[in-house]
Amino acid sequence: MKLNIPNFPVSEIDCIIFDFGGVIMDINIGRTIAAFSNLQIEGLESDDIISAHKKFLLDLELGLISPSQFIDAIHTDYPDAKNVSEKQIWDAWNALLQPYLPERIALLENIKKNYRTYLLSNTNFPHRVKFKAMYRKQFGENFDDLFIKCFYSDEMHLRKPDHEIYRQMMADIRQNPKNTLFIDDNELNITEARAFGLQAYHLTGGERITDLFIAD
Repeated sequence: MKLNIPNFPVSEIDCIIFDFGGVIMDINIGRTIAAFSNLQIEGLESDDIISAHKKFLLDLELGLISPSQFIDAIHTDYPDAKNVSEKQIWDAWNALLQPYLPERIALLENIKKNYRTYLLSNTNFPHRVKFKAMYRKQFGENFDDLFIKCFYSDEMHLRKPDHEIYRQMMADIRQNPKNTLFIDDNELNITEARAFGLQAYHLTGGERITDLFIAD
């Protein structure tokens, strides 16, 4: 499979960096909101879970706190959460992760013949554990083996669209930004990637990564 994006310098690309959520795996935030609502934790609003205005959410994504410290922070901000088991909280937290679509995984396996592929994801340790377990259950293999290397925000202590996360990643993989395509579904992440010098494609309007390639 080879890139097929109209009005894009696809012939120059020999390296592709993928985002995870909304690109490789579909994300349904509504399911996590509903799951937390069902827990009936007093004072916990839906926006508390999906936005970064709660510091402990951002800290988890940056790997600055452990999962147990995350639970402690929830208990501090919402004392009623102590009446809910940790398993119930983590099940609600992970509810947004949807099953992998086999055609996307097949594509990622196929394009390794023609491109060097990497992953760059804003994520957190509990989500990583869950989506890797989901992958192994569906495909019987290790998720990270889909790529030459995976870069996760909680391991790097950086997150997109911070300029530094692109700098550190590119210093690690030693690829020419002009020959490297970054695919993400977040416009801010795309804008900063372009500012860094990467070729970047904003996956939007219902597009899927399978729409960007044709058989060679």
